Amino acid sequence: MNPSSRESENMVVLKSLESDYVPEPIRQARERQDAILMERFKGKPIAIADIGCGTGYHGSVFGPGCRLYHGFEISPEIARVAQDRWRKEGLENTALFLGDVTKASPQTDHYDVVWCLYFTPGNFREPSEDLSLYSDAYLDRNPAFIAVFSRFYQVLKPGGSMFLTVYKDVVEAESAQIEFYHHTGQHVVTPRGSRFVATAEHFWSARWRESSLRSNLEACGIPTDRVVLHDLNHIAWLVEITKG
Repeated sequence: MNPSSRESENMVVLKSLESDYVPEPIRQARERQDAILMERFKGKPIAIADIGCGTGYHGSVFGPGCRLYHGFEISPEIARVAQDRWRKEGLENTALFLGDVTKASPQTDHYDVVWCLYFTPGNFREPSEDLSLYSDAYLDRNPAFIAVFSRFYQVLKPGGSMFLTVYKDVVEAESAQIEFYHHTGQHVVTPRGSRFVATAEHFWSARWRESSLRSNLEACGIPTDRVVLHDLNHIAWLVEITKG
């Protein structure tokens, strides 16, 4: 992906994060996801890694009570928003790592919890403008996804947990994606029924079948019996992974 394409993608992500409009199924899934994580982890003295931390919302929620909160973000513009937010809130236990998370080198056995929320797991891909690359075979063994989550699974402490929020591959999820992207000024270029939605602004977001999700996680070295899919609603799962 060339620099101008990356910049275009980063700007539409920022617009979506700051948008006042969110389709109801996506809003419901986000709220249910946050309620689950707050009940389990808010105020606990743990180390958290946030893959694709965005504008820093979850750092603001969990940072005051956790031992440390590390955000990983590829977009300088989005990272700047998060850093300014945490600075204004006086959060001294937060840190932001700017760059491509597929190349990150987090410390071994460092985190109690790793998460990648708000459907970000579906955004990782090889940097190509050729949409024919993203075949069923690719989506069932996505090299970029595997590079990220195999590495972060390795740096979880024994007994730690990883959480991923993903779209189910259902018609209702595709409709919600398209509606949301239209409202953030994007132009969808993929035909209905594709397993991902791509836009002319270089945004890309996959949906998941249970079989493809488990296939990718197995390629990360994650045993299938360590994976639990929690229904957030009819369009989304919260995937919970525990490390033995």
